[in-house]
Amino acid sequence: MTRPRVSIYPTDYSHAADAVERAFADHAPPVEGRTCLAKPNILGAMPPERHVTTHPSIVSAAIAALERRGAARVSVGDNSGMRAYGSNARAARVAGILDAAGGRYVNLGASPVKTALESDFSERLAFSREVLECDVLVSLPKMKTHVATGITGGIKNTFGHLVGGEKMRLHREAVGAENFARAIVDVYQVRPPDLVVMDAVVAMEGQGPSGGRPRDVGRILASSNAVALDTVMAAMMGLEPRSVPMLRIAEERGLGPADLDGIEIDGPFEIVPKFKTCSVGMGFGTWISRISTYIFVTQPTVHRKKCVKCGSCAQACPVEAITMTGAGPTIDYTKCISCFCCHEMCRYEAMDLSRRMRLLQGL
Repeated sequence: MTRPRVSIYPTDYSHAADAVERAFADHAPPVEGRTCLAKPNILGAMPPERHVTTHPSIVSAAIAALERRGAARVSVGDNSGMRAYGSNARAARVAGILDAAGGRYVNLGASPVKTALESDFSERLAFSREVLECDVLVSLPKMKTHVATGITGGIKNTFGHLVGGEKMRLHREAVGAENFARAIVDVYQVRPPDLVVMDAVVAMEGQGPSGGRPRDVGRILASSNAVALDTVMAAMMGLEPRSVPMLRIAEERGLGPADLDGIEIDGPFEIVPKFKTCSVGMGFGTWISRISTYIFVTQPTVHRKKCVKCGSCAQACPVEAITMTGAGPTIDYTKCISCFCCHEMCRYEAMDLSRRMRLLQGL
């Protein structure tokens, strides 16, 4: 069986176009005369210097590479989860991607199609029509940590293929790290990308995907197999890839390897020194950690000095555990399922993640 190939290109943003062109030359499928969709990671209305979203230079370089190869039509789009900060177009504009798209931007949430999938959590979900009907899907994720899934990359970027409240619905139905990882892989299997080009020039470490800190890595990663690419990314972070539930589950389903021995790596692979992974969400290994995880559960708390009372956390909560009062958000911890949507959606970093004792909460 042929091992999937992952290429690593040293670069910075001023030379990103050259690295992206090499990625297309090495990994892109035929695109001439075909409709192509480039799907960046636009978590919300955050400027490029925050390094929460895919950098605009990667997006513009991908467009140029597709058009250079004779694509019939090139679109750029995402389905940003941050509804509280305005329209999808505003999130793309603040992130610098609307300008980079040069009139090619589409809102992936505007044309839902109910689609069947094999999942324990839902028989049908609304997917973006543009994602389902494009001939070539190019994923442009960001190298980041994620408090709910450990990492966010090529697999997790497909979660944005869902539209409307479907993402929140899965957060509500697939409770816990293991179940949520299974749900994400379920979504991934509906329409895997044909090419993944990852922005790892400046990554995010710590409490990602929005509350971490930028970390210079100086790389672009590319592969036709998102599972293999995410495995390499996780290893660069210093993680054991199979400790990441998404990767282990994807490997078990035959979608790609979660082991470096099963991957052909081109370019300089290096573990980023002292890369800070998430301090929550990944401790499910032994019976001791399982008991500790149950007793000392991670739940959000409101950082009142940072909170601007915008209400985005309440709108993002899939189980309506957050209500807005005069003092700001109030969290009902008996309803909270630790999905961390509020943390993910808060661009002001006002949702802290701290250990809370179930026994003291009377649970």
